[in-house]
Amino acid sequence: MFFKKYLLLCLLSFSTILFAQDSISTIKIYGFVRNDFYYNSRMNSESIDGLFYLYPKPVSLNSTGVDLNASPQAEMLSVNSRIGVDFKGRSVLGASSSAKIETDFAGFGTSYYVIRLRQAYFKLNWKKTELLLGQTWHPLYGNVAPIVLECDAGAPFQPNNRSPQIRLVHNLNSTVSFIAAAVYEMQYLSQGPQGASACYLKNAMLPDMFLGSEFKTTHWTSGVSLDYKTIKPLVEEISSVSAAIYSQYTNQKFQLKAKSFLGENLTDQQMLSGYGISGINPLTGANTYTNFNIVSSWLNAVYGKTWQVGAFVGLSQNLGTNKSLMANSDHKFTAYGNGYTADNQLLLDRLYRISPNVSYNLPNFNVGLEYDFTSASYGTLKSNGRVANPYSVCNNRIVATASYFF
Repeated sequence: MFFKKYLLLCLLSFSTILFAQDSISTIKIYGFVRNDFYYNSRMNSESIDGLFYLYPKPVSLNSTGVDLNASPQAEMLSVNSRIGVDFKGRSVLGASSSAKIETDFAGFGTSYYVIRLRQAYFKLNWKKTELLLGQTWHPLYGNVAPIVLECDAGAPFQPNNRSPQIRLVHNLNSTVSFIAAAVYEMQYLSQGPQGASACYLKNAMLPDMFLGSEFKTTHWTSGVSLDYKTIKPLVEEISSVSAAIYSQYTNQKFQLKAKSFLGENLTDQQMLSGYGISGINPLTGANTYTNFNIVSSWLNAVYGKTWQVGAFVGLSQNLGTNKSLMANSDHKFTAYGNGYTADNQLLLDRLYRISPNVSYNLPNFNVGLEYDFTSASYGTLKSNGRVANPYSVCNNRIVATASYFF
């Protein structure tokens, strides 16, 4: 009885605080109900039952020589539906205040989908400076991202990551801004000996550090960014550095966007690459590591409003490791990341995608159709992080969407 009374008192107190006119000036609920249908000509690396699509799987032959991954699939799901709430409040420390909480239904239960936290943050905005605390898009995702129908938003060519962070943006003037952020991991994780886990960054004690600068005019948005991350898989640490450059041109109905990355160990961004064992530290007896490097670029063009057509082109290329990989007693290499097969001996070396789309958009409703051709080149992993005897597999994917916005 005491617990019920206490709970009721807490709920009443929360409601009073939430809706008090002197603390919250505006509350806006938004979101959409979305239905996705997709067809694949081949089995793929994916998540959310195939809604979040990455790349086709390699050839896997059975005893009779049949490729088990050369099997088509089709599915329809509504879990990408979303709901969010924006709050605007009174002044705090001389800054305007706002907050956001946003969720979808793409988390996993035992045999069903559950609510998943997408964004949860508050912001303080002074005249030239913005401070954000909470979970939102990783700064590498940035203000320039491709417009595509699929919910992968251009991954694995484009970073896809929402994480807890502290982010500071300072506007030098109306066109130039600087961004600094300290980012931690929660849902989008680094890879390692224990699989995907936040423990590697946590054990290294330091957050993922980001610095960037952006230039904006009426039609152009351009920028550069640098990301530095240290993880501790077991005893030894490994640090990685990634850089990006991007630009976007918009003019009424036309948009043209491009972004390029030169990166190391971007697995927490749902991109290719990772790291592998390169040796043994003679002092600790523990494994030491070396990064895999990649270059990844994409180009996106979109035209129209009510009727909108667009195309996305992406390319990702493995550049090998900084140091030679160390073979184990079975003459095999050990690597952690995206694009490796279970025994780490087959590596996704090159990936490219071409995907045109068309959509019909009304204020509260849209339907769209997208064709996606993705080719993945696999080969046997060598000590320099490159591959031998590469071969390609392809997937033809069709996605149809229908959404109602509110």
